[in-house]
Amino acid sequence: MSVTSLPETSRPPATAAPHPGHALVIGAAGFALCSLALGLSTVGAMNAAGSSIILSGTFFYGGIVQLVAGFFALAAGATFAAAFLTAYGAFWLAYTAIQVWVVPHIVATVLSAAGTAAPSPALQAQAGHDVVQALGVFLITWLVVTLIFTVASLGTNAVTLLAFILLAVTIVLLIVAYLGASAAGAPVSGALHGAGWAEIVLAAVAFYIVLAELANETLQRPLFPLFPLRRADRAVAQPA
Repeated sequence: MSVTSLPETSRPPATAAPHPGHALVIGAAGFALCSLALGLSTVGAMNAAGSSIILSGTFFYGGIVQLVAGFFALAAGATFAAAFLTAYGAFWLAYTAIQVWVVPHIVATVLSAAGTAAPSPALQAQAGHDVVQALGVFLITWLVVTLIFTVASLGTNAVTLLAFILLAVTIVLLIVAYLGASAAGAPVSGALHGAGWAEIVLAAVAFYIVLAELANETLQRPLFPLFPLRRADRAVAQPA
């Protein structure tokens, strides 16, 4: 029995494969927002009481949203994006936990060791010093993670590489500020403010990545270049 092929006009139209979304854009937006808020707090644009409002962003947008975006990137096979998003999503969750639970726990432990109802100023200073020293050690571990991502970003684009370099600089300055704190627990002000400004610049670069990825996709042209570092990617990025 012969099989008669259907004419082209009677065949059902082919369904185009859906364009995969970029989970990196979603997570990068959360990272940028939290970096800007924390940078403004660090340089003194907000007082200590007002800075606590940042924790809502670090928990939900920087933490949960970025972590979920990382899992979607992992499912899509984007290893670098998945590793970055899950790692720093966990970082922002850890930052929130430190501010809400860990720091008060350290202070309470040091003050309760005296066994007096009214701790002395020296004991209060010791509690503050212990907190900043612990923060410095905590950031050393994240500096190692960030340096790994910085090296890996050499295979992405110049803007992403710049973002990781700025993040590494920010962490180094914070480590200097915290580990060099005075006996009263006051961080080194110059290094601390330098870290805040570096974080603000980092946020601007991260926001640019979000803008470039979104606008270039919706406008269907590379209006905001990211400057690919790999030769093959540079060839693809060239307009036809």
